[in-house]
Amino acid sequence: MLADGGFMKHIGSVSNVAERDGKQKSGSSSLNRYNAIAKRFSGFALISGIGWCLDFLTMATLTQSGLPVFWANFIGAFCGVTFVFFVAGKHIFEKAGNRSTATLLVLYWIWQVVAVTAASALTAALSWVLMSLLDAAGGTAFVAGFGLKPVTLCGITAKMLVTPFTLVANFFFMRFLLEHRKSD
Repeated sequence: MLADGGFMKHIGSVSNVAERDGKQKSGSSSLNRYNAIAKRFSGFALISGIGWCLDFLTMATLTQSGLPVFWANFIGAFCGVTFVFFVAGKHIFEKAGNRSTATLLVLYWIWQVVAVTAASALTAALSWVLMSLLDAAGGTAFVAGFGLKPVTLCGITAKMLVTPFTLVANFFFMRFLLEHRKSD
């Protein structure tokens, strides 16, 4: 379905309809605006989910290879967010202004350096807490028995706990970055 662009066209059409529905008339209710944002967020979440899988697999592979959770998460996240920037930027958000894609990407990466650093630190801290709990419960040998490093399991679990917060923050930042109009 992706080969012919049908799926991505559908996401794009959902975003266009949602945008149009959110601006039906000047007296439209806040419920219509909420529904329009919710539809766009759903499309963004789907695209971000694909980026998250890329991020997740990169992080897990790097952690399993011995890289510390912080750096593995940082590298994986940048793979994922770059994918999301290009796909969501094309199919979910309506670019406003005359800034080049390169300028917007650099601004997005600057945001992501801050956001990913914070998320990586939080992920590493949660991973440490989870690792301590797993060790206290005597579960490290059990996890290792499956050929998985306990730190990998704890890092992945911590990442799952942090992801909902980063998803929402990234949606609103991309919306601001790509759709911000000086006249608004």
